[in-house]
Amino acid sequence: MTRPEAKTLAGVVSEYAAITPTAPAIFGEHRVLSYRELDEEAADVALALAASGIQEGDRLALLMGNDPEWVVIAIAASRIGAVLCPLNTWYKKAELAWTLRHSKAKFLISVPNFLKTDYVGLFAELREEGDLPELVFTSDAPGWATSWRDFIARAAGQRPAQEAASPDTAAFVLYTSGSTADPKGVLLNHRGVVENGWEMGARRGINAEDRVWLGSPLFYGLGATNALPSTFTHGASLVLQGHFEAGRAIETIAKTEATVFYGTGNMTRGMLDHPDFTKAKVGSLSKGNAGTVAEYKRLTLIEMGITGAVPAYGLTESYGNATVGEVDDPLEAKLNTSGRPLPGMELLIVDPASFEPLAQGETGLVLLRGHTTPGYLDNPVETAKALRQDGYFDTGDLGSLDADGRFIFHSRLKEVIKSGGINVSPVEVEQLIAQHPDVRDAYVVGVGDPVRGELIVAFVDVLGQVGENDIKAYVKERAASFKVPHHVMFREERELPRLASGKVAKHKLAEEARTLLSGSWA
Repeated sequence: MTRPEAKTLAGVVSEYAAITPTAPAIFGEHRVLSYRELDEEAADVALALAASGIQEGDRLALLMGNDPEWVVIAIAASRIGAVLCPLNTWYKKAELAWTLRHSKAKFLISVPNFLKTDYVGLFAELREEGDLPELVFTSDAPGWATSWRDFIARAAGQRPAQEAASPDTAAFVLYTSGSTADPKGVLLNHRGVVENGWEMGARRGINAEDRVWLGSPLFYGLGATNALPSTFTHGASLVLQGHFEAGRAIETIAKTEATVFYGTGNMTRGMLDHPDFTKAKVGSLSKGNAGTVAEYKRLTLIEMGITGAVPAYGLTESYGNATVGEVDDPLEAKLNTSGRPLPGMELLIVDPASFEPLAQGETGLVLLRGHTTPGYLDNPVETAKALRQDGYFDTGDLGSLDADGRFIFHSRLKEVIKSGGINVSPVEVEQLIAQHPDVRDAYVVGVGDPVRGELIVAFVDVLGQVGENDIKAYVKERAASFKVPHHVMFREERELPRLASGKVAKHKLAEEARTLLSGSWA
């Protein structure tokens, strides 16, 4: 398939609108948009934004679920060179207020409500507490805000907007989860979004006939800078549902005959556990994202039967993925590695202390160069920490390369547990525990101890009657004794604390373990 000439998302959509105008671009829950319709609707919104005073470089905040309108607005922003700042629909009032202040958004588009949140009431409160940018609701609006009808009417009589974005200017500011402090606004340029989007899609085997089901929120990196550009740079169709719910996901995949899976591990498990799940209902899925975690890869490749899915490794700062497996890789390679670096991406393993390159097979700090963020919005301290003078980005992750050049993720550097003077990878222990037939998931953290340095504490979600000694014995039979958890806590999936991204908040688990260990059962 031919790589698109355009280097912005708006340019890519316009390119396919000219080549395959009637081909479906988006399957929403309530409507389908062709590439021509997507391009035309985005052009109208771009005119309305320009008439509202939004210029190249201005930041546009967007708050809504996975609706076609989210994509239309994103393409419109790209068209006039505005920087899209997607807001997290899981955020509470204080988090939204902080993000709006930090992003310095000049304009805000929001749904009036989403799930159980009344955004009209929430923003009315924020308006009384301080300044809000001009606010447009995607429906009717109170007098202090603008309705969608009045907003779009601003486009009337305007000259067609010409694409203003430069490929090397910011397309998105995506906010990270902020596990230990305030979130960081990751700057991502148009060129990186499009070029790495093409490479990710090519490695996954996406083509114009594919329908890409996206379960992850669009505001999340897996959506905005992974599934979205991977789909559109290959002229494929994006299948959306407003928010993830396992039963609806199964129904949507079956109804649209989606062929590419773009979900997270907890979504995979949720679908497998749903009473409506059968392999036949999701049988149209033949490829997609298997993730990084071994157990989730097993669920996707084997339990769901998506044999063409590929593993991957990356972070928001690497425009989605830095490494991706090949569709025809052996199953063992898919389960045990995260594939090879994408074209345009360099991956280097170095000693965390000396930064000297390490040999193949040795575990060290992961550095990336190529399609990586130019920095964090208004955060020079964190930018300086992450971006080295030689152009490499410090991921803060530990990994290694196997004999075939495939990447193996070990853990976050800060999460490594040092127990009795020996470094223990929490990911390795998690994977060992997760292999137990009666275990759904496991999360391992380290807690300070005056004798051992750190204790290994496992939080485990089990299916059956499994005790602490059973888990310890299972690990001891399969690994060195220093990897056996000192304590095992049992938690159901719904009881686990989570970050705004949906990932389990390990720092909160560590705090909980620290509190418990200081009590009666230490």
